[in-house]
Amino acid sequence: MNAADLPQMPDPITGEPRPPRAPRIHKSTEYTPVKRSPRKPPEAPEHLGSTLEWLQPTVRDKYTSALFMVALLVVYLTVVNGDLRWVHWWTMWVLMVVGAGMMLRATGNHWTAAGSTWVQWRSSWVDTYRLTRIQFSADGYSRVLRLKDAHGNEIHSFKISEIQRNPDLWDLVYNGILHSVASGNCDIDTKTRHILKIPYELGPRPTRSERTRGRRRRG
Repeated sequence: MNAADLPQMPDPITGEPRPPRAPRIHKSTEYTPVKRSPRKPPEAPEHLGSTLEWLQPTVRDKYTSALFMVALLVVYLTVVNGDLRWVHWWTMWVLMVVGAGMMLRATGNHWTAAGSTWVQWRSSWVDTYRLTRIQFSADGYSRVLRLKDAHGNEIHSFKISEIQRNPDLWDLVYNGILHSVASGNCDIDTKTRHILKIPYELGPRPTRSERTRGRRRRG
C-alpha cells in the first residue's frame, strides 16, 4: 500500500464514503447509540465537521460500576477480618460511599467521539489527518495511544479499549492515522506501527536503529 491507495477522507458533514474496516486489538463491540442523544457531551471541534460517531456509558452502566466497587470492598473487608465485624465501623461505610462516588465520576468521564477528521477523548481532541506524533504506551494496566496534531492539540492517554470499542468510530480515526503517516510529517516508531498494523510502505521507512529497538521490545 502507498499513499495513492489510501481510502479518501470522508465528507465532514455526511461522513461518506465511510472508510473500510480497520484492524483492531480490542475485540469488544459497542456501536453509537441510535435511540438516545448523548448526555452533556464536552464541546466538540465543530469547525472540523459534525460528530459522526460517539460512545458514552449509560446511567445503568455508571451505577453498575459503582455497585461493583462496593461489592469488591465488602468481599475484601470480610475476607481480611474473617467475619462481618466491620459493619459496625462507620469509617468503612464512609469508604464505600467515597469509592462508589469516585467510580460514578470516573465512569461518567468516558466520553469518546469522532468526526470525519477528528477524534475526541473526554474534552481533548486532535485532527486525525494532521497528526505529528502517534505513540503506543502503557498507562497502568491500560494500553493507550498518545496523539498530537499540527495545531498543538494533544490526547495524552487514549485507552485503546475505548477508541476501538466502536468499530465505526475506529474506522474513521484509523483512516486519518494512515493519511498522517503517509504525509511523512508524523513521528511514529516501529512498535506503534506493528501494534496498529500500519504498512511500512507508508511514510518514511523506519531507520535501522528503530527496527532494532522494536525487535528488542517485542522480544
